[in-house]
Amino acid sequence: MIDILHIYIKMIYLALLNSKKLMKKNLITLGCLILMFNGNLSALTLEEAISESLNNNLTIKMEKSTLGIAEENLLQSKVDFLPSISLSGSISESETSGITTQGGVTGTEYELSPSSKSIILSQTIFNGFGRAYSLKSSKSELELQRLNKFKTEQDITLETIEAYFNILASEKTLKSYEDNFKTVSERFSSTKKEFEVGLSSKTDVAQAEAYYNAAKIDMLNTKISHQNIMNAFNNLVGAEARNLSFSSINGFLPESSSEFNELVINNNLSIKMAQSNLDIKSSDVGVARSAYFPQVNLTATKSELDEFSSTVDQITNEEIEATISWPIFNKGKSSSAVRQAEKLKNRYMILLQKTRQDTLTLASNIWQKYSISKDTLDAANLSYLASQIAFEGTKIEQEVGERTVLDVLNARQSLLNAEIKLFNEQKNQEVIKAQVMYLAGILTLENIRGI
Repeated sequence: MIDILHIYIKMIYLALLNSKKLMKKNLITLGCLILMFNGNLSALTLEEAISESLNNNLTIKMEKSTLGIAEENLLQSKVDFLPSISLSGSISESETSGITTQGGVTGTEYELSPSSKSIILSQTIFNGFGRAYSLKSSKSELELQRLNKFKTEQDITLETIEAYFNILASEKTLKSYEDNFKTVSERFSSTKKEFEVGLSSKTDVAQAEAYYNAAKIDMLNTKISHQNIMNAFNNLVGAEARNLSFSSINGFLPESSSEFNELVINNNLSIKMAQSNLDIKSSDVGVARSAYFPQVNLTATKSELDEFSSTVDQITNEEIEATISWPIFNKGKSSSAVRQAEKLKNRYMILLQKTRQDTLTLASNIWQKYSISKDTLDAANLSYLASQIAFEGTKIEQEVGERTVLDVLNARQSLLNAEIKLFNEQKNQEVIKAQVMYLAGILTLENIRGI
């Protein structure tokens, strides 16, 4: 498809060259076609990359299945409150054979036994609140799985954002190393020519060659690194990184540290999941303690018996029975189960406190980075501009003999370092924004877009 479009555009271009009268108008048309071709077939926005990652990620698909299992567990806990109904019935035929004592004749006698059918309704009236605690535990488990799925989605979103901006920074870095290699190569070539006519020394040539070889190694290593970053992106997103464009995250972001901390405390998914785990363990304590209480069951039975006799056709029986069972001694198993459940509850209570503490510490560090990221980026911009001016000035001064080749190469290296620093700071600022939203539990496509 791409080759066909290229051929089509080339044909249009050749046709346009044969028309001088409409040259200007048609060249504009050609330009529009080329822009449409490049834009529609190549661009992959940040939002599109995130959507692709979420749609293709296998972990998210597994989380959806796990969520479905939790929903079924909750349904089963709810129906435990409903009565159970069972039907039963029976009918049989008997066969009797033998030899008579008077005639010596062998005979067989068939007889239908009475048939019966019954319906039984049973209902647990009380089991020490065990069913209520099991239902509460199932609800907490479902909430935990929902949070786990949501956290996985935000994990993937954060990874995709980091990978997206890593590629952008890597592309710019590779371009800088290629430009640097080109500049250093030209300097190395001109220095050798100057040496031949006595305008530079052997030392100048050696220094230029050293910079040339170092620039070549840096460029080749950067190409390898860039390809690795591209491969990682493709594996994560499930789509090829093509013509990525810089798109700053300008969605919902907290305006102050206090607002950020409040969002973290109320919305952070790690804290919420720790709370859900604690709720489950608290319910498990209630389930374990239910073994101390009696269990009351109610059974209602209606049965019918067909006698197949001349005197009685059918017997109907209706019965209601209440049973109470109360374990008096079970070798300490119930007490041990309660103690075990309480210890697990205490463990998850401590885990919740630790999760909260660790998350707030991390949030404080991230907010500090976020607060200074703008100043850091501004400083990187100024450093890049200053290095650019210094490099251009050093070249001019070298041409008039006030600077050496080494001075020019050092200035070019400083400019390269400033460029790479600027690219990394641009990337870091966007990634830090995403990390702030992630810790606040609000890293969604809608919030990134500012919807």
